[in-house]
Amino acid sequence: MEQKTFFEKFKKNPLFWIFSGQLFFLSLNVIFLIALLIGVISFISSIFMDEFDDPTDKALVIRPLGPIVEQVAGSDDPFDNLSGDLPRELYVGDLLEVLETAASDDRVQDIILSLDNINGTGQAVLYDVGNALQKIQEADKNIIAVGDYFTRSGYYLASFADEIIMNSDGLVEMDGFGRSRLFYKSFLDKIKVDFNVFRVGTFKSAVEPYLGNEMSEAAKEANLAYLDVLWSSYKDVISKNRGMTSEEIQYLVDNSDSILTEEGLSSSEAILNYGLVDKLLPRTKTRSYLKELFGESDDKKSFAQISGYEYFRLIQSEKSVVSAEDKIAVVVARGTIVNGVQPPGTIGGDSTSRLIREAHEDENVKAIVLRVDSGGGGVFASEQIRLELLEAKEKGLTIIASMGNVAASGGYWISANAHEIWASHNTITGSIGIFGILPTIDRALSEIGINSDGVKTSRLDLSGDVTSPLDEGLSKIIQSEIEYGYKRFIGLVSQARNIPIEEVDKIAQGRVWAGSTALELGLVDNIGNLQMAIKRAAELAEINQYNSYYPEQEVNWREQIFNRLSGYIGWAIPSLIKENILVKETVRVLQDIEKLNDPKGIYIICEDCQI
Repeated sequence: MEQKTFFEKFKKNPLFWIFSGQLFFLSLNVIFLIALLIGVISFISSIFMDEFDDPTDKALVIRPLGPIVEQVAGSDDPFDNLSGDLPRELYVGDLLEVLETAASDDRVQDIILSLDNINGTGQAVLYDVGNALQKIQEADKNIIAVGDYFTRSGYYLASFADEIIMNSDGLVEMDGFGRSRLFYKSFLDKIKVDFNVFRVGTFKSAVEPYLGNEMSEAAKEANLAYLDVLWSSYKDVISKNRGMTSEEIQYLVDNSDSILTEEGLSSSEAILNYGLVDKLLPRTKTRSYLKELFGESDDKKSFAQISGYEYFRLIQSEKSVVSAEDKIAVVVARGTIVNGVQPPGTIGGDSTSRLIREAHEDENVKAIVLRVDSGGGGVFASEQIRLELLEAKEKGLTIIASMGNVAASGGYWISANAHEIWASHNTITGSIGIFGILPTIDRALSEIGINSDGVKTSRLDLSGDVTSPLDEGLSKIIQSEIEYGYKRFIGLVSQARNIPIEEVDKIAQGRVWAGSTALELGLVDNIGNLQMAIKRAAELAEINQYNSYYPEQEVNWREQIFNRLSGYIGWAIPSLIKENILVKETVRVLQDIEKLNDPKGIYIICEDCQI
């Protein structure tokens, strides 16, 4: 008879599981305390550390660890960060300050761009960063781009380099611009769920996935029109920087399959032969090459360098603040427009309005620049923000809207009444249209033997009960609200932009435009970046000496510490959970649904504006 070990016998004892549970929670407490200690030390060090590297005779290394954005997303709930998936976004303003300072800093002669991780960066941001890199070139300084692979965004910036070094097994993903969506009509028919859709606008395609199984011809036409503008602009930059023609780039993109098969080359060899990069080197050889160029670091492990972060801290410590009472407030509106108080990365009807109100209540603030990077959201929240800007305008403040990557639908709604609207060539804007969605599941319930019934004291059922068929009277009310909302939208654009309402209607209908086309149509006033918009605000406000600042929601020191250490705690969460694609997609969908909180269920959102 086989003898059982003490451990095997003990496992059957209830005390074993009590002991195991206590041990598990004790381990979690230990991990938490360690994370707390690391977080506190890191936080305190970041505040009190005041020694900086000297950039002389060192290469300045720019290595973004995520997309470059207008505003770093955050959360007003510290526990949201416990997943360990903290955003690694880089604020474009900080990067531009580093590059623009480096262009005139005699201590900096060489810049290294490591661009593996910037996918998701918008075209307007890329355009601004590219212009900053152009200034470095004009200052006769050397730029080297290195990477294992280059996405479309990464290669755009890499093209400004004097030399591009790619991993021997690397790749350049330069495949043009596209827009595709999932369509749910057949699926919804199978599960007998009805999406009651209300809209105005021929090109308002946000609701198409619920109505059909393919993109409409109108949506294809509109999408292709602005995508062609973006792609042409992209090719023009690449061709200029790499000494190629736009036609050559198009040929490479369209015929990469035949090039590889007919010439018998690897993808990296073809990329080198056709002049997209200058060298193919494995990581080890790249390090050796950079050591030869710039010398060894103090620890002999790499080349002599200073990180972009350290250089940023250095120039901040050296910066002299202009002594001026007059101020320009730059209010960033990035993300979906949602009711209530929202964290950075989401535009809150209450929170963003509060930032604007605090600015115009400050007697030293002479102008407000609204920096918009949003495809819209709810009508109610958008109107709150627009009215707060009108209040500032009526007080005599200069209002400038500066459009980033996207300023469409609700993003255009909140921009329309500015004294001037500035956009990038590659800004996606317009989408002047409106829609509403109300799902009902009565057929699905009936299929499994569940029916809804009851009584009411009035003719109309205005509850919008999803378990019952949509009341005909409620349907008429919603459609009337949508039509009124559209007339209101084109009306405010007509008045704000001084364009006849009939002309606005022609260029509205939910259609999306690139910034350069929007300028021709009169939807924007000028093409330029945020700094140009700030300068223009100062001119209109008639101020010479001023400080610009970015109003932000206040976060107390306890939240700052907790937010930082929660990233460390995230290490303890199994990667199997964190990296599960299904879990990630489910969370993303639920987060998107949560943002659809307009009181009337009426939205001005451009679903086609993210590429």
